[in-house]
Amino acid sequence: MNIKYHRLKGTRDIMLEEAERWRWCEERWREVLDRYAFGEIHTPIIEPTELFVRSVGQDTDIVDKEMYTFRTKGDESLTLRPEATASVVRAYLENGLTRQPGTLKFFYIGPMFRHDRPQAGRYRQFHQVGVEAIGSSSPVLDAEIICAAMALFEAVDAEGLTVRLNNIGSAEDRPAYVAALGEWARAHREEFCGTCRQRMDSNPLRLFDCKVESCHELISSYPPIFESLSEENRAHHRVVCALLDELGVPYVEDHTLVRGLEYYTRTTFEISAEVERKQSSLCGGGRYDGLVEQCGGPPTPAIGFSLGIERTIRHLYPEPTDPQRSRQSPVDVYVACIGEPAQQYGFVHADLLREICRVEVDTTGRTLKAQLKSADTRAARLVLIAGDEELKQGVFQLKNLETREQQTVAREQLLATVREVLEL
Repeated sequence: MNIKYHRLKGTRDIMLEEAERWRWCEERWREVLDRYAFGEIHTPIIEPTELFVRSVGQDTDIVDKEMYTFRTKGDESLTLRPEATASVVRAYLENGLTRQPGTLKFFYIGPMFRHDRPQAGRYRQFHQVGVEAIGSSSPVLDAEIICAAMALFEAVDAEGLTVRLNNIGSAEDRPAYVAALGEWARAHREEFCGTCRQRMDSNPLRLFDCKVESCHELISSYPPIFESLSEENRAHHRVVCALLDELGVPYVEDHTLVRGLEYYTRTTFEISAEVERKQSSLCGGGRYDGLVEQCGGPPTPAIGFSLGIERTIRHLYPEPTDPQRSRQSPVDVYVACIGEPAQQYGFVHADLLREICRVEVDTTGRTLKAQLKSADTRAARLVLIAGDEELKQGVFQLKNLETREQQTVAREQLLATVREVLEL
C-alpha cells in the first residue's frame, strides 16, 4: 500500500484497544476529581504568546526552545499551549472569578504542545490531566492536592510510585540565596554544561534541575535553598509533611527538587515511577502564589499539578498495542445479518435495544460463521441472528454466548427478553 500522508514527528494515533484504556482511566480520574470537588474547565488550545512568556518564564526551556509559536494574518503572535496553568489563571481573571468567595478548584484533561525531542513516553503533542486550586495559602490545601494526585494513580491501580517533596521558599527567601548561588556557579562555570552556563546568569536556581550527571554531582555540593528558608516557610512545610504522615501517604523529601517553571513557590512535588532502573516523572506540581498577580490580578495564592497521560498509560501497560491486532470495543449484543433485507431488519430492532445496552449490527455481508467469530472478538454476550426465514416469521434467533443456549424470540418480545437475559 502506498501511504501518501504520515503523521507529524512526535505525534501519534490513539485508537481501538489503546483508546479504551484511555477512556477507562479518564472515567476513573473524573470520579476521583469529582469526589475532591474539582469542577471541569476547558480553555483554548491557542493563547497569546505573551501569556506563556510572562507566566512560564522567558528563561525556561519551554519558552526559549519548545513553544509552537506563529503569527496570524493580523500579525498577532499566538502559541499552542505548552501547559495549562497559565491558561486557567487567564480564564480565572478574564471571567471575573476573583469576586468568587473561597477556593476555586478546577480540573482539565486535554492536549499540550512542545517542540521537544521525541522519545519513549514523550511527544510533541501530549496529553495531561491536571488541577488548579486558587485562593488559599494553607498547607492543608497543599497536602490535599498531593493526596488528590496520588488518588488518581490509585484509581487506575498504578504501583511502584514515589512522591518527592520540597519547599523552595517564597519571593522573600530567594534573592539573597539566588545571588550567592549565581556567584558560586560562575566561579565553576567551566565545569557546567552549556545549558547550565546560560541558566547561572538568568535563573541560577534551575541549576538543580539539570539532568547531566556531572552537573548534578557538582550542584549537589552546594547547600539547597531549603536551608535558607524563613521560619514561616519551614513551618508550612512541616504541616504538609505531618498531614501526609497522618494519612499514610509515602513520600521522600528531596531538597534539590525545584521544577522547571519559574512561577513555582513554596511546595513543589513530583510523582515518579521506576523505569529500567531510572525514575520517570509521571506527575508534578506545586504552589504558584505570585502567578495571578503576575498576570494582572490581585495577590492570590494557588497550587496545582499536571499528570502526563501518555507516560501514565505506558507505566500501566508497558507493552505497546499493535493497532492491527487490537480488538474493537466490546459490545453486549451482536446482530448477525444474512442478506441485505436482514440488515435493515436488524438495524431497526437494534435501535430499540440501544436504550439498554451496547449493540453492533453487522452490515458486511459475510458468512454467518465469520460474523459469529466477530461477535466472539467483540466479547458479545448475546448474538441475534436474522435471515430470510426470521424476517418472514418476525423473529430472531437469540444465542447466549456464555451458556451456548439458543432460542427463538418474537420481535415484540425482543427488548424484554434481552433485558432479562442480560439481567439489566
